[in-house]
Amino acid sequence: MSPPTERFVKLSIESMPPTTRLQSRLRQLEVDVDVEAEVGVGVGVEAGEDDSSTSSSSDPDSEPDFDVDEDEEVMVSPSRLKYSLDLLDDDTRDGVVKATEIPSQFTLRGCQPGDQRCLFLITEPVEYTVRTGSEESGYGVPSCTCDDGGASSPCRHILWLFDQVTSQVLGPREDPYTLTRHGYPAELGNPYDAIADFHLDMLADTLHCDIVGQSADPNPRRVRETRDILASLNEVPADEYRPDLFASYSNSNNNNDGNTRPRKRKRAVVRGDLEKTIFRMLLRNDDFFHSFLSAMSARADERNEMRFRGLQLRAEAALAGLRRYADNDPSSSSSSQNAGRPKDVEWCAAHLEAVTRQLRAAIHTTDRPLSPRELRAAARAAVYVLEQVVLHHNRDVGPPAERRNLYRRLVGGARDDDDDDFAVDVLASIPPEVLAPWADELAAVERRVAEYGAPATYLARLRSLLGRSRARGAAVAGSKRGSPAQAPDRRVKRAR
Repeated sequence: MSPPTERFVKLSIESMPPTTRLQSRLRQLEVDVDVEAEVGVGVGVEAGEDDSSTSSSSDPDSEPDFDVDEDEEVMVSPSRLKYSLDLLDDDTRDGVVKATEIPSQFTLRGCQPGDQRCLFLITEPVEYTVRTGSEESGYGVPSCTCDDGGASSPCRHILWLFDQVTSQVLGPREDPYTLTRHGYPAELGNPYDAIADFHLDMLADTLHCDIVGQSADPNPRRVRETRDILASLNEVPADEYRPDLFASYSNSNNNNDGNTRPRKRKRAVVRGDLEKTIFRMLLRNDDFFHSFLSAMSARADERNEMRFRGLQLRAEAALAGLRRYADNDPSSSSSSQNAGRPKDVEWCAAHLEAVTRQLRAAIHTTDRPLSPRELRAAARAAVYVLEQVVLHHNRDVGPPAERRNLYRRLVGGARDDDDDDFAVDVLASIPPEVLAPWADELAAVERRVAEYGAPATYLARLRSLLGRSRARGAAVAGSKRGSPAQAPDRRVKRAR
């Protein structure tokens, strides 16, 4: 194994926001100003230096940006979603093209609930506020505090924000989304209603930002993602990477009282321990954290792994919300913007269906075959979701109403489309040799589904999937027994 910090050198501090965002903007506008004075803080290339190495046009690892194909009238976003411009008039289309000409490497600083509206804070590094709300709130049309947009076209902050929102709420698809004159796709509907149904706390987690006014303690999802990032860089399983760093956070995912979760340290630097220093900086510094995410997502395989892990985290959060709702925990619907939208079975089922739908879409819409490592990440997420629903959620939750049983709603009940078998359709898209390590888990699921009852086609497909996985796993095991013995995996002891 390579030294544990060797891959850290691939992360360029000079590419970290906000410094290069402003420099890139100044280069595009060809403004002759003192860059050093404008940048203020941060590490970057000072005025007069040759900064061609940090140019987004020549750096293959730079963040993706908006790309408008005016001939095809399609816009490709930083989230790699496609938007059709067919509904836009000439003035609005020109405004959208103009808004996307300047590199838009933004950072989402936070979000905040309000009375039938929610606010998002975006920096580049100047901080702007985008407001979106219900029609009754007066913010039915999103607005931004910048002066770049107008009544007939959205600014680039609105375009960027709702691209991020759409990537989480609706996810990728083959057909382009239809961009409206207000800067969000028609398929999203009213953005505030879509965010309220999704729940702002869930959206904040998936977008890697905090909710303004909440505890300064480390976000449990940030801790998990930090562990995944560092473990991936060191090429070791996440649960085996530096347990001393994460032991105090192990129970923080379900902690809501704020008493036992460790607070952010005042000092990030730990002398003699570079990895712990990086760990603390990733937890406390948004720019540093997003720089790591950006650097890792430049590789398609790691980007897909991160997407699959993120979808599993979304499923975990949805199930945790349902558990709090079942326990009558007020925090499950504490935000004012979610009044009347409890985290009940219907809400949780919608999230889990979206997770499995996006897992399947990610597998089938790639421009290359996924590697076994990527497929294992997808399988891990799909098996987790299926296990949780089948083994732990065959019970009624909430007041008497139709379909208040998560298992019956997703697995055990009748469905309109047999091709849309919850989670099983994802697993059927993965080669059986990749699924073989989860054969025991799938067997437990199959036994419980047979006991609880499910449509015959669903159970037959699950059994077929299990049989192929077992057969392939046995074949692989047999071939290994017939091959020469391999040397045991000797892991280099990590120096601190």
